Amino acid sequence: MIKFNKNFQLGASISALQTEGRGITNIGKSTFDKYFEEHPELFFNKVGPDITCDITRNYKEDIKKFKEIGFDSFRTSFSWSRLFPDGENVDNDAVNFYHSYIKEFKKKNIKLIMTLFHFDMPLWAHKIGGWSSREVINKFLIYCNFVFNEYGDEIDYYVTFNEPLVPVYEGYLNDKHYPAIDDPKEAIEQAFGIFLAHSKVLLEYKKHSLKAKIGLVFNWNYTYPFSNSIKDIEAAKVYDAYVNRGPLNIMFNGRIDPILIDTLKRYNMLPNYSKEELNIITMTKIDFLGINYYFPCRVRFKPNNKNRWIMDNYIIEIPKNAKINPHRGWEIYPEALYEIGMEIKNNYNNIPWYIAENGMGVEGEDKFRDKDGIIVDDYRISFMNDHLMQIKKAIDDGSNCFGYHVWAAIDCWSFRNAFKNRYGLIELNLNDQSRKFKKSAFWFKSLIENKVLYND
Repeated sequence: MIKFNKNFQLGASISALQTEGRGITNIGKSTFDKYFEEHPELFFNKVGPDITCDITRNYKEDIKKFKEIGFDSFRTSFSWSRLFPDGENVDNDAVNFYHSYIKEFKKKNIKLIMTLFHFDMPLWAHKIGGWSSREVINKFLIYCNFVFNEYGDEIDYYVTFNEPLVPVYEGYLNDKHYPAIDDPKEAIEQAFGIFLAHSKVLLEYKKHSLKAKIGLVFNWNYTYPFSNSIKDIEAAKVYDAYVNRGPLNIMFNGRIDPILIDTLKRYNMLPNYSKEELNIITMTKIDFLGINYYFPCRVRFKPNNKNRWIMDNYIIEIPKNAKINPHRGWEIYPEALYEIGMEIKNNYNNIPWYIAENGMGVEGEDKFRDKDGIIVDDYRISFMNDHLMQIKKAIDDGSNCFGYHVWAAIDCWSFRNAFKNRYGLIELNLNDQSRKFKKSAFWFKSLIENKVLYND
C-alpha cells in the first residue's frame, strides 16, 4: 500500500477545442475548422470539431459527474476564438459563459487550472502568419490581459501554453495539424514566436498582481538513445535540445541551448528576431510546471539525405521488446516519470510541478462492456496505477510534485483522430451525448477518497 499526502491533487484534464464544439455562443473559426472543411476524409469517421462533447450545453451535468468522482482539481482552457470571434471584439455571451462555467467548478470546490492556448489557433491569426507574426502575438497579449482582468483570481492556476511545440511539429513538419506542410524553416519561425509570446504573457501577468499562479504545461516525452552507439547518443542529445529539454529550458527560464544556436546556424535556419526579443525571453520565469507524459522517445541516427536541417538525421524507434499500447502504437514506460521527477528536482530548482496529462487511448472500448453496460477498462486502471507509482517514488526522493491529472475526464474529440481512441474516465455516446462512468472512474474515485495505491 502506498499513500499520497492528503494535499496531493488528483483530477483530470480536457480542453476547450476538444469538448466545446461550436457551442451556445458565437465562435470564430479555428485552423481545425478549416482543415476539416478542406479534408473531412482525413478525420476518423469524418467527425469534425463542430459538436465534440457539446460541453457548453452540458457543463453543469458534467461538473456534477466530476464532483461525483471527487476531483480535487481540473484543467481545461479558454477559447481565444470564442472570447474574440473576429480577433478584435469581445463576445459578451462568451464572457458570461465562462463566468458560469468557472462558478460551477467553484461551487463544487474543484480547483481550476485554465490554459490560454491549447492547439486552437484562430483562422484569422493563421492567415496573417500564426505565431511568426508579431501582430498575432500582440493580439494574443490583448486576449490574455482581458482574461486576467475579467477572471482574475476566480482561477487557481493559469497556463500560457499546453504542449507548445506540438502544433509546430504536427502542422509545419507533418500533416496532423493545419496547415499540414513540411517546412523546417517555417517551423522554426513558429516556434520562436511561441517562445516570445509565452515570455511576453508572463511579463504582462505580473502587472495584474493576482494570487493565482501562472505556469506552462509541457509534453516531456523523455529522451533516450536507441542504443549505446556514439551516433545514437549524439542523436538523442541533439533531439533533446530540439524537442524536450531545449524548448523546456527556454520556456522555464529563458536559457537557449547552444546546440540549437550552433545547428541552426550551420543550416542557415536561425529565426528572425531582435535583441529586444531575446532579452524578453531571458526574463522568463514561471511559478509552476505541468508535465504531459505518455511515452518516451528513443532516438536513432538515420540520415534521410534531405539535408534541410539537422533533425532530418534522426528517427524515433521503439525497441522490439517494449511494452506497447497497440491502439496508439506508443511505448508504455512509466519509469521515465521517475527520471522526470528527478530532473525537475535537480535541474529545475525543484519547482512545484504536476502531471497535467497521462492516460491511455483505446479503440473499440465497446468490446470491454460488461453485462451491466459499463466499460471495464482495467488496462486504463493498470496504466494509471503504474505511472502513479513512479510519481510517488519521485516524491519520496524529494521531487516537488503536487498532483496528477488523467487525460481525460471524458472521451474527447482528438483532432484528426476524432473519437477513434477513447481516453475518458467517462464514456461519451456520440449519438445522444449521454455520459456514463467507466470502471476507471470508480477506481479513481476510491483513489481520491483514500489517497492510497495498492501495489499488489
